[in-house]
Amino acid sequence: MTRNIPMLEPRFAYLCSYRAEFTEPQQMVGRGHFGTRMIAALTGGTLTGERLSGRVMPSGGDWATIDDRGVLRLDARVTLETHDGALIYVSYRGVLRPMEKVREFTRRGGPKTAEEHGQVYFRTAPVFETGHPDYQWLNDIVTVGIGASVGGAVEYDVYELL
Repeated sequence: MTRNIPMLEPRFAYLCSYRAEFTEPQQMVGRGHFGTRMIAALTGGTLTGERLSGRVMPSGGDWATIDDRGVLRLDARVTLETHDGALIYVSYRGVLRPMEKVREFTRRGGPKTAEEHGQVYFRTAPVFETGHPDYQWLNDIVTVGIGASVGGAVEYDVYELL
């Protein structure tokens, strides 16, 4: 198909980074329609960035599934509290693969080099919600996250799609 109107190439701007600590899967629901369901609770974490800083609240979690090919599909919900007391709900879906490499790196505390990071695909699509007037701009943006599993935590760099 030929496009009559030229499209823009995507551009991104750094939004924030956060580290979310979690329990080992507390509930192994077992094999279901989409793979093996695992549920882990978030216990807290940190949020850093020029436009967003604060903490990850000890609530929420991840209702992930892992399929027979070693692909983990995230279904996470997180509450952030900014340095000035605003609450921001974040939900995201994502893909983490291959789980064999993730487990290997996790045992060592996470990937140690750029090459090791490149061996794992860990991408998310966070959606932000807040009623706080200083942060309502978050309700109207599209973001992507690039993650790393680092032992009992995950770390994300989040970028706004411009």
